[in-house]
Amino acid sequence: RLFFVLERRGMMREKGLGRVYAVLFILLWLIFLGSLLTGLIPVNVQHLLMGTLTDEEKTVLTVIRLPRFCYGALIGSALAASGAALQGVFGNPLADPGLLGISSGASLGAVLVLILNLAVLSPLMVPLGAFMGAALISFFVALLGRRSFKASVTYLLLGGVAVSFFCAALVSGLLSFAPAPIMQQYFFWTLGSLGTASLKAWPLAGLILVLLPGVFIWGRPLNLLSLGGEQAAALGLNVAFWRKLILFWTALLTSLAVCLGGNIGFVGLIVPHMGRFLSGADHHRLLPFAALIGAVFLTFCDLMGRWILPGSEIRTGIITALLGSPYFLYLLHQKKGA
Repeated sequence: RLFFVLERRGMMREKGLGRVYAVLFILLWLIFLGSLLTGLIPVNVQHLLMGTLTDEEKTVLTVIRLPRFCYGALIGSALAASGAALQGVFGNPLADPGLLGISSGASLGAVLVLILNLAVLSPLMVPLGAFMGAALISFFVALLGRRSFKASVTYLLLGGVAVSFFCAALVSGLLSFAPAPIMQQYFFWTLGSLGTASLKAWPLAGLILVLLPGVFIWGRPLNLLSLGGEQAAALGLNVAFWRKLILFWTALLTSLAVCLGGNIGFVGLIVPHMGRFLSGADHHRLLPFAALIGAVFLTFCDLMGRWILPGSEIRTGIITALLGSPYFLYLLHQKKGA
């Protein structure tokens, strides 16, 4: 068979994969319950189980904590699935959704909205500005990397890094002239947090929910692309088309995730490696599996951020960085050893 190596590696995990799925769903359910009960405003467990919640408890659960958990699960799934897809496209296990400058573009869009004082018009102006910035930068990077679809992805990667530094320089320059309140808003937004989750942002969450299943059907092209562009083309794959489609789709998913939760790092980098370790390298299994692990990982980090310091909150992006940085160093060590 074409993917005999991938299948053989995955077969050793096939029997235990269903059990892992069950464990992950149980963990997600427990995190869901913990998220409903954890926060500055207490919710009585007995009231929740008996269905006798007070008006205040109902408001807290339906307006704040339930959207927060749902958005966290969607953001984690989108970033993890995008990371797994990009690592397959680039053939690089250290690829990340932020590699193409998407996060930097989102930051630039958010800063422009804050400096132009457009945030007073609607609470959604900052995330919408971030989305527009991410979309424009993604389009620009794609234009820079058009030649890479015929040769290698190196030009595209270097273009993304260059654009990221350029956007970071623009953001720093704009903030140097911004008043302190705007700097504070931007500072908290860039740390990455689910604390601003609101029912008003449901259109963005709905777009993620619609676009995410599209990633799961890319198992075959990603398996071929993982072999290299020349090998994939020799096996009949339209390499240029699939690279463009996957890069555009993952850029859109990542920009939507940044709009909802800010710049949350390491999810798209480390979660796909967890998925490969448990499910194998076949993208048919890896993509949905990574999405589920991403949902569990990000909601867990958000819950820990609220639980570690009672009466306060540690931003979700800080927790993911604290957990992700050591694992990233471990991956670098393993890669060096290999």
